Amino acid sequence: MKTGIILTTLLKQIAFSGAIALLLAAQPAHADEIHRVLEKRIESLLPEKAEWALVAIDMESGENIAEFGNSLGEQLIPASLTKLLTTGAVLDHVDRGGAVETMVTVGTKSVRKGKRMVKRSVRRPVAIRDQGQILTLLRDMNVHSRNRTAQNLADFLGERHFGPPGSRVKGARAVCDFLNGFDLPTGEAVIADGCGLKRENRVTARFMARYLHQVAEKPWFGTFRETLPRPGFEGTVKRIGYTDQRFRVKTGSLNDVFALAGYGVDLRGKDFSFAFIVNVKNRRTSDHKHSRGEIMRLLAAGALQQDLIVGDLVSSSTDWH
Repeated sequence: MKTGIILTTLLKQIAFSGAIALLLAAQPAHADEIHRVLEKRIESLLPEKAEWALVAIDMESGENIAEFGNSLGEQLIPASLTKLLTTGAVLDHVDRGGAVETMVTVGTKSVRKGKRMVKRSVRRPVAIRDQGQILTLLRDMNVHSRNRTAQNLADFLGERHFGPPGSRVKGARAVCDFLNGFDLPTGEAVIADGCGLKRENRVTARFMARYLHQVAEKPWFGTFRETLPRPGFEGTVKRIGYTDQRFRVKTGSLNDVFALAGYGVDLRGKDFSFAFIVNVKNRRTSDHKHSRGEIMRLLAAGALQQDLIVGDLVSSSTDWH
């Protein structure tokens, strides 16, 4: 940790409204009241009428350490968080001795377009087994959120599981079969594709956070975690409003969806998984107030963890480099 860590009040750490100061001044402070004020703080960063949920899970104990939102039990559209499921399915397939098939350009050909001839790439599938190449492929997919790569990989898994030709439906079934091997909440996920573009994809934040927690038990977890970008440093999270090399996260975005999920570390050095999903019905939206960056900042400071929002509270500097 940085040497600038100091003991302080929750008010000084996160610059909340005067309501927080009054709550912390009370003896004793009531956790449920503080929880409501914290929830309102998060809501102030979200679009009006947003349906949202945030769940964080302690990696060691498996206990929920943070639960906020008006849609904790609702299946929300996860957008590209779906790629986290596809990534796990691919790595599990490789761990069982399978190869990964990807498309490579092998040349060009001339084709007629109207009255003129144009060059088109010639691509063919190539099977790869090298762990370094597989990591590079999956890391590029998650750092830059490559939809085509994710869907091609899911289709490939569908073909291997259910026979040729590969398809979106078969790929979704293959990912579902992979998820059935976990002890995850039932009835909290619907998988429609491998990349997250389909609006029929639905998960609860609890399901996604629990999945990320259980993935840590797999022999390929180190590779899985390494495929995810570091906020403030690279890819879709380079300008997310928070910098912390200890975090590994994946974003999700559609016209009316933004989301974030992955792994972080709080001020005590405790690791956690988390999922934050925001849906706004029937309107375009974006995370223009950087709520995803603020969520990471608060989680890193321990400001949202249920066992730290009462009693002595420790603050850290804004970012971790």
